[in-house]
Amino acid sequence: MSESPETSGRVLSARQLAAWSGVLFGATMLVWLICTLIGVYELSWNVWQTRAYRLLAAATVGAGLAAAGMALQGMLRNPLAEPYILGVSSGAGVGVLAGLALGARLHWPDWLSTTVLGLVGAMATCAVVYGIAQRRGRLDPYILLLSGVIVNVFNGAVIFAVLLVARYDQLTRFIGWGMGKVPDDVWFQPKLMVFCAVWVVGGWAVLLIRGAAFNALGLGDDVAASSGVAVHWLRVETFIVVSLMTAAAVALAGPIGFIGLIVPHVCRLVVGPDHRKLVIISGFAGAVFLMVADTFCRTAGQWFRLGEIPVGIVTAFCGGPFFIYLLRRRSREAAP
Repeated sequence: MSESPETSGRVLSARQLAAWSGVLFGATMLVWLICTLIGVYELSWNVWQTRAYRLLAAATVGAGLAAAGMALQGMLRNPLAEPYILGVSSGAGVGVLAGLALGARLHWPDWLSTTVLGLVGAMATCAVVYGIAQRRGRLDPYILLLSGVIVNVFNGAVIFAVLLVARYDQLTRFIGWGMGKVPDDVWFQPKLMVFCAVWVVGGWAVLLIRGAAFNALGLGDDVAASSGVAVHWLRVETFIVVSLMTAAAVALAGPIGFIGLIVPHVCRLVVGPDHRKLVIISGFAGAVFLMVADTFCRTAGQWFRLGEIPVGIVTAFCGGPFFIYLLRRRSREAAP
């Protein structure tokens, strides 16, 4: 039986959760302010403004992916689950690329076409993965992960096919986006920023409201159902919310991987298994993590004369070994 807040310790009250949120918000804003002052270029108002908007975008992406990863791990009771590994990010990526390519033909602005079609791609991927892994109303977590990996490969092939037929003037932009890169020009796209931030914050709020249901689900499907949790609809709702948050993150910065794996797992080790607390802390921790990582990429690339390093490369270097460590640890625990 999985550990739950009811068996491991005291559950925080709503007032305490609000206090946690206020403290973490203040700490996140402090990190944001410090990161705006770090860089290789002489600080001016225009430079500071560009950094400030870019870091707000990084915080939005980090919070969305970390909270989405926490939800998937709680729903599946599996620390290996996260949007990138399950193919949700690549599905959103297919939709975003389609939005960029078809936006002009559809007569939709980029900020609308990329987010809407990104959501369609993410939800389609979730539906396929969920349909493969579901048997008689129950999910097999390992079949879910395996099907996610397979769908991820397929989506990656679609993305490469799009790159093959892209115009030359679009190719550099698409390749940078595909590596996972927070754009410098986000402050020229305020509608995209606001739209994605609303999706992330809205999804974050839904996950917080459903935190008690995730706690019950940690005791098993039967116990959760006997406690009044509609397990099937909780999973459907979680996939929809995760798709929404992932699509927003991918539309802003491309398919950045492993934030939803690393951040929630570390937060769970530090603060315990209460999902109401975890969803708050994971979101803020994800925002801080990606702001710091993006600041490193923005400055280190200039130090080594490599240009700007896409932040997706750094998260992959961190997340790949972390995934292998978790996989090996679970294999040792499962061994007789």
